[in-house]
Amino acid sequence: MKNIRLWLFSGLLAFGMLSAPVFASEALVNSEASVDVTSKDAVEAREEAIEKAQFDALRSLINKLAPPGQTQDILSQLDAVKIAGMVRGTEILEEKVTENRYRARMIISFDADAVSQIITKMSADKGEEEIGHATTSSFLVIPSYEEDKSQSLWEEKNLWRHVWRALAIENLSGDIVVPVGDNNDIAIVDTPGLASATYSSLSPLAIRYGVSDIVILSATYSRKPDTMLTVVKRRMSRTRNEVNALTYRADPQETRDMLLARAARDIAENLHDKKTEEVSTTKGVTGGERNKVMILASITTLNSWTELKTKLATLPMIDRIDMLAISPQQVDMAVYYRGTPDSLAGGIESLGIRLGKYNDYWVITRD
Repeated sequence: MKNIRLWLFSGLLAFGMLSAPVFASEALVNSEASVDVTSKDAVEAREEAIEKAQFDALRSLINKLAPPGQTQDILSQLDAVKIAGMVRGTEILEEKVTENRYRARMIISFDADAVSQIITKMSADKGEEEIGHATTSSFLVIPSYEEDKSQSLWEEKNLWRHVWRALAIENLSGDIVVPVGDNNDIAIVDTPGLASATYSSLSPLAIRYGVSDIVILSATYSRKPDTMLTVVKRRMSRTRNEVNALTYRADPQETRDMLLARAARDIAENLHDKKTEEVSTTKGVTGGERNKVMILASITTLNSWTELKTKLATLPMIDRIDMLAISPQQVDMAVYYRGTPDSLAGGIESLGIRLGKYNDYWVITRD
């Protein structure tokens, strides 16, 4: 899933923004949607497109976060007004407007707590005890820190947390998310309860921040006999519970802050590598009959084809992509996948890719 960002909206259409109330302590979860709506005029088309984008973005988000098979049940309980009430902002990445047609690609920001509530309620009704997915999307990193026998988790003095928050902002892959640490987070887990926390007890955090895995990083900084940082890493999801102990010794000229930053970068790289390895493994063991679909994709450059193929390859149900023909404007490919056509289409659309389906082939367009 993309990492969580707080969007501030000016309300100026010239800047491609739509106004919405945003609160500093509110956690947001983002989802991308592409829309193409024709109506009686451009204004009405735009209004209808925004409503459709909100619905499509929420559907994509719930597909990723809710237990399998519950998306439609959740959406059936929501109307346009309820969905709009969960929206906290919209960033328009691209748009094209004609007399009666509106096309756009948007990022919709939802109130993570509201999304958490509707999924949790449905899971309780269905008897689900845990929320999660076997496929890794992003990691929610919960850093705790101890120095001179003083422990901190959500407190401002937690230097380890500051390092991870900075790293999450710099991390372009979107793999790392750090909780905001507001009252909602504190109510889920506190410093004394962190050591005994389970994925089940922390699942509200997984839903709130739109992640599949939770990683607790309990770091202890010591100066004697050597200056070092010891980190106990606990990675939890619905399907795994791993514990590792890591030790980082300071170099002669390395300050405490430098040591913390080096350790965080090393752990982040390891998490990213693990995710890549697991996605590759998942592709090799995914069950179900193998299917094939022809996809025609509009491209602008060779790089755009490479980027498209890289995006598609992240989907765990895809086994192989074969290029059949390529021209300056289009590439024809055969995509081999496991599962249903609807699951593949949903996965492709969740990547923000515009998809049209026909009887014998699918089409990916740029606009």
